[in-house]
Amino acid sequence: MSTGSNERPATASVFSILLARHPPVEGADGLCYGRSDLPLATGWHDHVASWAALWKGREQGTLYTSPSTRCRRAAQALLASLPDFTSITSDARLLEMDFGSWEGRAWSKIDRGALDEWAADPLGYRPGGGETVTSLIERVTAFWEERVEAAEPCCVITHGGPLRVLLAFAEGRSFRMEDRAPAQGHAVLLHFFNNHGRFVAQIPPIR
Repeated sequence: MSTGSNERPATASVFSILLARHPPVEGADGLCYGRSDLPLATGWHDHVASWAALWKGREQGTLYTSPSTRCRRAAQALLASLPDFTSITSDARLLEMDFGSWEGRAWSKIDRGALDEWAADPLGYRPGGGETVTSLIERVTAFWEERVEAAEPCCVITHGGPLRVLLAFAEGRSFRMEDRAPAQGHAVLLHFFNNHGRFVAQIPPIR
């Protein structure tokens, strides 16, 4: 698996990537939801304003978002705050994990035996007949490698699952199941520099 550092010419320029988790949503407590959409909570614009402040003074880039409504609404608000950005690119690889028939159900109502099966095979099990963690990793990896290979400055609005993978790559390592997702509304600005022809994310990232 790629760790997110790609071979590049030594003359390639430095670039930045903003990774953001969608703002907080309403009605999520105790609920299993991935592809299901929940409304953004009151005050969500404040989180978007903080993202725009993080990017302030940086070069024009591309704004990528998960197709989910909770991400697209935030992306539209961010676009309005970044005059150098002209459009939004929706990318299905940034969607949250698909929990199949578990979607929209309370975690407490999901069969304990099924949860135990997932715990026994965390990467290969399909919760609710949906998506495996391995599939999530593969699609997020493809998205990440394209951005780093292109040395593309961009803002990325996605979900907790994809962000767990992206932040692991930013640290130059593979994803681990124990990796925690950042809080809803949280953003990290990564600054990439050229280290002997390889782009490496600065750790800790610039905030």
